[in-house]
Amino acid sequence: MAEAKFIITQSDVFIKEIPLDKEIVTIGRGWGNDIRIPYDSLSRFHAQVTRAGPDKYLIKDMASKNGTFVNDSKVREHRLKHKDRVTLGKYTLTFLLATPQDDS
Repeated sequence: MAEAKFIITQSDVFIKEIPLDKEIVTIGRGWGNDIRIPYDSLSRFHAQVTRAGPDKYLIKDMASKNGTFVNDSKVREHRLKHKDRVTLGKYTLTFLLATPQDDS
């Protein structure tokens, strides 16, 4: 079982659930990506998520043209937290941990 996953939605409509079950998961509109989103506003290789330890995931923008946003803020790199919303074009990827940590 993956420690984390993305729930992909567009305009609050469920599209797909993707487990983050590799050390590095690539996202973009190109065919070589682990998560392929065929949308013109996304770069071919738009972003990547790296597992950096138990329950620790980093998202990095791969110099995309239109940027990667986490909770409505443009990021180059960001440590994902449970329920973070990653926005790529018109798609939202909600990050969920299997066992959420209390960050308070």
